[in-house]
Amino acid sequence: MKSLRTLLAFLILFMAGLSVRASHIIGGEIYYECTGPNTYTVTLVLYRDCTSFTGFDNPAYLGIYDEDGNLVENVPMSPPDIIDIPIEVDNPCLVVPPGLCIEQAIYVEEITLPDDGQTYDLVYQRCCRNAGIVNIEIPDDTGSTYWQQIPPGEDAECNNSPVFNNYPPSVICVSDPINFDHSATDPDGDSLAYKFYTPYAGASPFDPAPSPPPPPPYDPVDWETGYDITYPIDASPAFAIDLNTGLLTGTATDEGRYVFGVVVEEWRDGVLLGEHIRDFQFNVELCEPTIEAQLGVEGSVVTDYYLDCTD
Repeated sequence: MKSLRTLLAFLILFMAGLSVRASHIIGGEIYYECTGPNTYTVTLVLYRDCTSFTGFDNPAYLGIYDEDGNLVENVPMSPPDIIDIPIEVDNPCLVVPPGLCIEQAIYVEEITLPDDGQTYDLVYQRCCRNAGIVNIEIPDDTGSTYWQQIPPGEDAECNNSPVFNNYPPSVICVSDPINFDHSATDPDGDSLAYKFYTPYAGASPFDPAPSPPPPPPYDPVDWETGYDITYPIDASPAFAIDLNTGLLTGTATDEGRYVFGVVVEEWRDGVLLGEHIRDFQFNVELCEPTIEAQLGVEGSVVTDYYLDCTD
């Protein structure tokens, strides 16, 4: 009987551990800056649901692979800088429900690549996504892969990746139109183009932070029925991103958590040089109005009036 109780206690703790891992990373990306011949400053940015008991990895392991899938180095990245992300909406007439909590971690590491003219892949993997995500299958068993390629030197000597200028709003409100500037800046002046992509899965509840992470290629997440790369979120009008400007528009119609992916393509002299991807999660909430008003004039209720919530 004692051994049975011990086994049951172990199973409960094991399942609790899986549950803890199921609500964790909600977005991220990798970008790089060339600092000299074959040397780069690599930045890994992650976002976490801080209601989870699972913190950011310390260290986080960055796998570096050559174009044949051979591991060049498994880099333990330096401890991250961690900050809280304000929970705000752009519409000053609406207030977000309480309870949302997001943290950002920024890891920075210097790397040196062989001088052999190859393409190199930088990759970090982590499991798992939030259990409440509605647009992909089995989210609490699905991890994330953050992946960035560095093109060969003969194509782009000392190239820099594009960097997105802003992070999407941490929460958007049902029926409140979004007009978000999802543009990026390229230090080399390359032409940029924007589109949606299907985010990548990666890692598992049984190996949530693989070290080293495996080489590419990577499997995409499995969309739930009714969602795909062109319709990743319940919305009317549907979410869209402008090819040339990166302006993200749409109006969400149903609350929930939605996985989202945006890629910016880097073009030079008419040739596609590389891509930079961002995997993130939209939290769609039923937001309450901050103002309710009736105006009375000489005993009559005025029904036509103007509210300026910025003043």
